[in-house]
Parts: sequence; C-alpha cells; structure tokens
Amino acid sequence: MHAAVVLALPVLAYAASRLAGAAAVRAADRVTAASWVRRANRLLQAAAALVGLFVFTDSEFADALAAALPAPDAASAFGVLAATVLVGGVLPALAVHLGTRPAWAAVTGNATDYAATVRRFLAFAAVLVAPALFVVGAWLAAPSGTASLLAVVGAAAVVAVALPSLAARFGPVREPTAAEAAVVPACADGLRVRVVETGNHPVANAVAAGVLPGARYVFVTDALFHTLDADATTAVLAHEVAHHRRGHVLARFLATGVALAPIFLAANGVVEAFVPAIALSAALLLAVGPLVRWTEFDADAYAAARVGDAAMERALATLADRGLVPTERSRLARLFSFHPAVGRRRGRLR
Repeated sequence: MHAAVVLALPVLAYAASRLAGAAAVRAADRVTAASWVRRANRLLQAAAALVGLFVFTDSEFADALAAALPAPDAASAFGVLAATVLVGGVLPALAVHLGTRPAWAAVTGNATDYAATVRRFLAFAAVLVAPALFVVGAWLAAPSGTASLLAVVGAAAVVAVALPSLAARFGPVREPTAAEAAVVPACADGLRVRVVETGNHPVANAVAAGVLPGARYVFVTDALFHTLDADATTAVLAHEVAHHRRGHVLARFLATGVALAPIFLAANGVVEAFVPAIALSAALLLAVGPLVRWTEFDADAYAAARVGDAAMERALATLADRGLVPTERSRLARLFSFHPAVGRRRGRLR
C-alpha cells in the first residue's frame, strides 16, 4: 500500500472526528451531547487505530523498516511491531482525540489546552501500549513452544503487579487532600487511594488496580469529588474497594488470561489448530463478560452494605444524568459490554 495513505489517515481521522463532534453538539441537551461526543471519540479512535494498523502493516513504510533492520530476529520483529503500533495505531487515535476536543469544549465549557491534551493522551497510550509490547516482546524473545507461553504468563504477571505502582509514581497522580481523604470509606484501610488529575477535561471515574498486598490501589479522578456529593463519592470508592476485598481484580486478570491462552498455545506451536484456537478464545472472551458484569453487581452490593443503598443508587443516577455512564444498553451492546447499564444496577440495588 502506498505510503501516502499512511500519511493521510491521521488527517482523515481528524476531519471525521470534527464532523462527528459537530453533529453531536446539535443534540437536544448538553448531557446527551456530552455522551455522544464521548462515544464518538471512543468508537472513532478504535476504528482509526485498527485501520491504521492494517494500513501501516501493508505499506511501503513497513517494508522499508523491515529492510533497514538487521537479519530477521526477535529484536527486529519487535522494532517493526513497535513502529506499527505507534505510527499505525496511536497517531490516528490521537488525531481523533484532538478532532473531538472542540465539541467537548462546547458542551462542557472548558477551554482546550492542546499541548496538555497531547501529553495526557500519550501518557495514557503509554500505560496501555507499553505493557502489551512488554508481553509481546517476552513472547518474541523466548524459544518457541512451552517456554514462550511461560514467558508470556510471566510477563503478564509482572505487568499486573508493577503497572499500578508505576502509574502512581510517574502518572498525573497525587495523594488525596484532607477534604478528599475525609470521604474515603473505612473499608479502604490497607489500600492506597490516589487521585488522578484530569486537567481541562474532567471525567468522573474510579478504578481498582493491583493484586499484591501493599500494592493494591484505588485510583479516582479529581472530577469525581466535584461531580458527586460526599456520601455518593464514598459509595463509589467503596465499590472500588469491593473489587479488591472480593477478589474481583485477580479473578478478571485470570479469566482474561485463560481466554487468551488458546491463541498463544496455537501461536507457539503447542497446538496446531490455529483457527479453532482463535474461535475458542473469542468464545471465552465473550464468557468473561458475564463474570465482569457480576463483579459490578457484587461490588454495588458491597458498597450499599457499608455506605447505604441510597448513596450508591444516587451515585449511579448522578453519573447517568451527567452522561458519564449509559442508563440502558441494547441486547447486542449488553453481549459485548463488561459493565452493566445503570438501569440494571439500580434495579439490583432496589
């Protein structure tokens, strides 16, 4: 494929996202518009990245890069892979993100600092991409067969253990202020609560990460403290604490690893049926969905038992009213979604 297509893709991605954002801004209200802008941003980023990966892999750039590297070996293959991910995947996704910023500024009233936006996007991309490249690099470097599979398992374990600590140390993350610490629930004792600074693009969110005692974190964005009242914020934090206390974080990690195992077994020659292995992995990944959705219901119940069901329900209602989480999903969306819609979660609480 001609190199010009690779160069044109970010421009096309930017233009498409500008049009999608402009269309979303015309929604009936700001909440709906904000939800549409966010969804368009995510979907277009995924589409642009997938197209970019395919285009770059089949382009003159990839051929020239492969020819410039030494004789084929693990290091050369990793170099081509890294360039493909960065140029083919990350760059078009960044173009989409920048393209939706004017629409996001229009519906939120927050001016866009493009330099800070690029820095934050690249930092977030590094958090997502670097662990994957580390695991794939371990796979390429190890001998084929069972040893390669063990290398993948070991690298994935290192990522699961080290990534939260690295994010807390090098990311836009800080200790809670006194006022923020006051709403942290007592059940979080022994966990590390850290606040993620969102800058000019505040998004209210929280996540549990880490599997080792002493290195288990609850990351919460600073915007959550401004979006919810104190009791509702405490409920959300208790929900994330539940993912640790109830073993959800480890269960999700192990379930995903089991689902991907057939692909790695086939890729390493341990089993020869490659197409059936892909189909089995796809089926297992779909089966992970119900497990993850159950953990969300279970974490809601844990939070409701410790903070009160009214506070947990109010938190969900407020986030849904702000367009930050979907109230309902179609049957197809429910099949592929890891998080149940707010309507079902509130129904379970009642």
